[in-house]
Amino acid sequence: MVRIVTFGKCFADPTALRIIRILMQTEATISDLQLILEMDRHTVDLRLTKLREAKISHHKQQGRWLMYGIDPRARPILDQLFTSFYHDVTWNPEFKRDNQRIQMALEAREA
Repeated sequence: MVRIVTFGKCFADPTALRIIRILMQTEATISDLQLILEMDRHTVDLRLTKLREAKISHHKQQGRWLMYGIDPRARPILDQLFTSFYHDVTWNPEFKRDNQRIQMALEAREA
């Protein structure tokens, strides 16, 4: 039951929801997420901890980086939820801005 409650709380948190949307599109480091969201490391890390507790995200070591992504077991329910709220997701200005900044973060990581 704790996992269900934690899962629900992640959807009640706008920052966690933005992180989920980003991770559904690409794997990212904390630094990438900081750049995309324009937030401090502590805020991003707290949300990632909650997402891992809810089994929404996972991470893996890639060289010296921890890469965060969506847990494959959570993807079907996330796809369904975001499809159900397609209009809200498509027209949300924060989601639109995040989408534009994803490419910038990936280019910064490669530099």
